[in-house]
Amino acid sequence: MSPWTIEPVTLQRGGSVVVPRQHAPLGRVLPFRRAAGELPSYTLGADVVSARGWSVVLGDRGLGDVLLALGLLQALSDATGHDAELRYEGPRPRLMRRCTLPLSTSLTDGPHIVRTGRNTGFEFHAVPERPPTWLDVLDDHHVEVHAALPMRYYLAAEQTLGTRLPADRAPLPAFRSVQHARPFHVVFVSATSWPDRKDYGTAGFARIATALTNGCAAPFTFTLITSNQPEPSPLADFEVLAGPDAVDCLDVFASADVVIGNDTGLTHLAALTERPDGTGPQVIGLYNRHSPAKWTTGNTRHHAVATAFSKMLDLADRCPVRDGLDDELWSRSARLNEIPAESIAGFANDLAGWW
Repeated sequence: MSPWTIEPVTLQRGGSVVVPRQHAPLGRVLPFRRAAGELPSYTLGADVVSARGWSVVLGDRGLGDVLLALGLLQALSDATGHDAELRYEGPRPRLMRRCTLPLSTSLTDGPHIVRTGRNTGFEFHAVPERPPTWLDVLDDHHVEVHAALPMRYYLAAEQTLGTRLPADRAPLPAFRSVQHARPFHVVFVSATSWPDRKDYGTAGFARIATALTNGCAAPFTFTLITSNQPEPSPLADFEVLAGPDAVDCLDVFASADVVIGNDTGLTHLAALTERPDGTGPQVIGLYNRHSPAKWTTGNTRHHAVATAFSKMLDLADRCPVRDGLDDELWSRSARLNEIPAESIAGFANDLAGWW
């Protein structure tokens, strides 16, 4: 076997990641031992930023980038106090009104921006290419890996502001829903910005549903969320929602036991969905072109199934777009439809406890 061989499929549970030091992915070591209670160098940055006000430019990218960039917004809110009025301006005011951060909202055509109520003195930009994976040395043998993009933003802001922030991981606000879970309800997210490369496909999700029903005699119900109505559809027993608004998807996600979706913004939103009792669905993201450790909320119920190519990007902290990598070179190891439906179904069953 080649010394570079990686398992063809990786099943990765959400939550904290602690590994032996010799197995740590490429990343930057934090200049202080955060888990041991050490503090960043004190700079009075948080006091100055709080006094003069601030804004966060979340960018004009897709939904997933904007949601994960809320880690930077959460950092500034945690550092400067929650009593300041926060004003959101951008194209998704309806969605932001569901956010657990106290935001007033207005609709604009420009990028997503959040400002404090006073005159803004400092402007922060959420750029996903900048913050590295952060490694927190625990002892002589282990490190905690902070690779999820929201935590990268959070730890970078913590060092810039010179103050210890409260979150240990997954520093993202939730999005509220009034819906409750329906037992054995599974939601599939087929929508994606790149259907030719990042979509498991209608037929693939149908195979997952078949594997679930074959493996467990339970009253499963299925909903498929797509960008467009699938034709022809092998999902005669599915509820198909074509092109729903993200706000409407929140209530669909809240009604699910499990959400399984492409690596896309709606799948991230599912992981941030909060029911009235504070719970949310188990969420499985399917990754083949980006790192499953970076492009995730870091939430304990946000999990990943990843191809070998995606796992290589994870370990090297690389981006195929930024670094000009052609995934066709890696052939089957980069193709999402090469992930067996049975593996995904079995993982879902383990997470939900159906078997």
